Amino acid sequence: MTTQTHFNRRIFLMGTGALGLTGLLAACGGSGGGSAAANASGLAAGADISQLININEQARENLQQGGTLTLPVASMGPNFNVATLTGYVTATLSIMSAVNVPTNSGIWKTDFTGNSVLNKDYCTDYTVEEENGVQVIKLKLNPQAKFNDGTPFDIKVIETTHKVMTGGEDYQIVDTGVYQYIDKIEEDGDPFSVKVTLNTTYYPAESFFGTGLLHPAMADAAVFNEGLNDKLNNDWFSGPFKVEEYNSAEKRLSVVPNENWWGEKPLLERIIFRQMESAAARAAFRNGEIDVVAANTVSAYNDVDGTADTEARRGQTAYVGGFMFNPERLEDAALRRAIFAGVDRAAVSKVRFNGLNWEEVLPGSMMLLPLSEGYENNYPSETGADAAMKILEEAGYSKSGDFYAKDGKKASFKITTFGDDPVSSATAQTLVQNMLACGIECNLDNQPDANFAKVVGNREYDVTFSGYGVLGADASGSAEYFYHSEVAGVGSPEIDEKVDRLHSISDMAERNKLANEIEKQFMAEFATMLPVINGPSISFCKTKLANYGAFLFGGPLFNPDIYVNAGWMK
Repeated sequence: MTTQTHFNRRIFLMGTGALGLTGLLAACGGSGGGSAAANASGLAAGADISQLININEQARENLQQGGTLTLPVASMGPNFNVATLTGYVTATLSIMSAVNVPTNSGIWKTDFTGNSVLNKDYCTDYTVEEENGVQVIKLKLNPQAKFNDGTPFDIKVIETTHKVMTGGEDYQIVDTGVYQYIDKIEEDGDPFSVKVTLNTTYYPAESFFGTGLLHPAMADAAVFNEGLNDKLNNDWFSGPFKVEEYNSAEKRLSVVPNENWWGEKPLLERIIFRQMESAAARAAFRNGEIDVVAANTVSAYNDVDGTADTEARRGQTAYVGGFMFNPERLEDAALRRAIFAGVDRAAVSKVRFNGLNWEEVLPGSMMLLPLSEGYENNYPSETGADAAMKILEEAGYSKSGDFYAKDGKKASFKITTFGDDPVSSATAQTLVQNMLACGIECNLDNQPDANFAKVVGNREYDVTFSGYGVLGADASGSAEYFYHSEVAGVGSPEIDEKVDRLHSISDMAERNKLANEIEKQFMAEFATMLPVINGPSISFCKTKLANYGAFLFGGPLFNPDIYVNAGWMK
């Protein structure tokens, strides 16, 4: 029986001044409160990563039964289906983790170190076998598991998920993922015993059913695409909490313990999520209106430092952030490559971390953190303004005045930022100055935090500063998502062939070796994601809040036990 593995789920994160305003993935950090982690720098492979976890861990018997936890989120909806393209963002994931575990995290949950284990509330056994040379997965689903309308968590859930994820343009999904490799789904004695036959050998086979499991009603494309648009329906959800009230006008959503929940009962009597711009969230924290606030920039940190009865909890984000390029709008690969070369990543990193007592090496990968054994620096080695101008000139650009142009079209793009944090603005201004030195025009486009899901989901940007979550030590899932042309929108048959080959390799170290080769080639040729930071997880929390803070890999997005065990000290 296979019950433990490492694998990646990809999360497009809020990457502006808020850097995870939810207080979930970008959680808590250190000040004079006495709870700061001993190490104020990113770690390398082999280091003790427990230094990066800081949650005020308490046994449940030390905590009150009841109480309310109020959390800010950077955006709220309008689409609450996290399996859709516009719903799959951090803020929505953080909310839905409390009320709809199957769609958020499937049958797995991830601990603080990135180790994933079966969530036995939903699946009691997961076995990978080979039958007649074909890979087969056998699931024993928990007969107690059900959705709030009484629909059982059985084979129909697996069938519905497969239908939606492979249904083509009818369904507005994030990506097909591993579901494309399923050939057949059958009962194996009863509706809770499921045999899944694959159409190819796939490693890691434990990557299946890690996200996106759906209520059978979602088989209807209209329900899937629009059924949770600016509304929530408890009937289609399953989790330790249920939605109590959603006020779209006030941007406020509350959840309460679910009387139908068969697992361990939550300690809290209510969690309230409030959509707030980052400055408003800090003001609300100082006034005691919310219980956690991110402080991952020096301006945010100074704004809340010293608030009575609070402490800062520091760790590291399981995140790679930087400049994300939209190749549908920034179509010229040479221009993207020139931007890669011309960005002064050290200067941008200094803007982000100045005053935070945080040091790290510049990340060279979007797939893994430097603390992972398989990590390699895959960033192009030729950098600087001269290198950028050389790329443009070799591509046929010529300079007239301050900027390069080709075929009458200026080398130009917009950097889209979100929110009102001054560090976000300073980051964009740094990029503008970097590009001016390279002969590339960069203009500013500032949007409110609340527009993040819409702008990113609909790809209404040229370049934005954001990033992706990193979960676990296996890079192959990220390589498939980031660098295959069908997902990335650009690429080559050569790279696609290497990506397709990943899932045939049983050894994780060998998969990581090929994944690094793929990333290095893709960055050099197509340049769509420019890593700049991993970064600290720094949030201020009410001192008596327990089991909540700097989670590293184990935040509530993919570990619903966080919300179940969070509570207030007696």
